[in-house]
Amino acid sequence: MKKLIALLGATTIALSFSTAAQAADVVVMKFQADDCQSCSLINSQVDTALAMVGSEKVQEVVVDVSNAALWEKGAHESFDADVVPVFNKYVGLTGFAAVVDKKTRRTIGCVNENYDASQVAALIQRAARIPHSSAASVRVDNFKCPPAHNKLP
Repeated sequence: MKKLIALLGATTIALSFSTAAQAADVVVMKFQADDCQSCSLINSQVDTALAMVGSEKVQEVVVDVSNAALWEKGAHESFDADVVPVFNKYVGLTGFAAVVDKKTRRTIGCVNENYDASQVAALIQRAARIPHSSAASVRVDNFKCPPAHNKLP
């Protein structure tokens, strides 16, 4: 009986985590590495933007290629968030963050060190269809992504 209760408890916890991850509408993928000059600035801006948005509709995935263990962790996070095509397209390229529509797995836009936290927050809010108070309209085409780093044959 104790084993059954423990098993049910573990299942409940696992389901609550997977439900939270599946509830997200948007995934923000940070592509970084230790030797990346601009990554700390981008991380700070994205973290501030995520705090400004503060929504369960947004999930964060960190793809760090500094070493094999971090690379593998990012691969697992990408798999869990169901954004593997974007991971495959950009892994190895650093210094930006991609905002991905979770349902279609399409990249909505990317940000780099040239965007401030409020611009990043406005892009995330628009992608997640969260109302925002930005005075200026957020044009997704202003958030261009770098060319693919990896291409399928």
